[in-house]
Amino acid sequence: MRAVIGDDEAGARGHLRALLSDCRVRTIAECAAGEQVLAAVASTTPDLVCLDVRMPGLDGIEVARRLRAGSLGVPAGPGIVFTTGYADYAAAAFELDAADYLLKPLTAGRVADAVRRVRARLAPPLAPVPRLFVPDGDHQAALAPETIRFVEARDGTSLVHADDGVHAVRAPLTRFEPLLASHGFFRTHRAYLVNMRRVRALVPWSRHVWSLLMDDGKETYVPVAKSRLAALRRSVIWVARTGGSLNGSRIAGQGGDRGGREPRPGPSDR
Repeated sequence: MRAVIGDDEAGARGHLRALLSDCRVRTIAECAAGEQVLAAVASTTPDLVCLDVRMPGLDGIEVARRLRAGSLGVPAGPGIVFTTGYADYAAAAFELDAADYLLKPLTAGRVADAVRRVRARLAPPLAPVPRLFVPDGDHQAALAPETIRFVEARDGTSLVHADDGVHAVRAPLTRFEPLLASHGFFRTHRAYLVNMRRVRALVPWSRHVWSLLMDDGKETYVPVAKSRLAALRRSVIWVARTGGSLNGSRIAGQGGDRGGREPRPGPSDR
């Protein structure tokens, strides 16, 4: 990492520079006043800024405030560590999202801890593991999105219908929608969120009543609200029928073991 040191005492700057070097941090600028720190950060974009509280001109707190305000045009902003002999400013420092607040005399261990905190902040976030953890007795069951067929809202509870059974979660359906949208789930109805990869067919029961036939081998149908049908068609690869109209009631009575019986489409969605 690259660091800028702000301290009006030359001896303190030299001591801190040596401790940072032991942590594989290169000091690229040493400043004795607050305005110098701001100029150095603007021109060098360091990863770390070490600030004494009391310096000529702008003090360390004000320098940190300006850095956090983004007035220098620095895209992400550096990690800030205060190195001072005054304990009274710690609350103000942490309100400005300081990574650490070190009291002089500085020790190698405390400086190393502060550097680790800054490195952790600068590390890119890990990609989330595609697993949904839901309550299951005294533990959290890990469900792969592809094993979930649909999520149903019922009486203030969300029922997660998965290959290993149904998991009841006391959370609204709106909690699951943003979590599962990138995994191919589509809100077909105010009470249903469906994994489109687990759908066998879109079945018309009448002109305005449609359902999705799921691939669970149980002839499970999930309703599609009239208001959601157009959005569903836009979300999949839809091949339009050519030559003649689609007679929904006639098709609903053909094939399979349904015998023309309509499923229970679930709660109405006006």
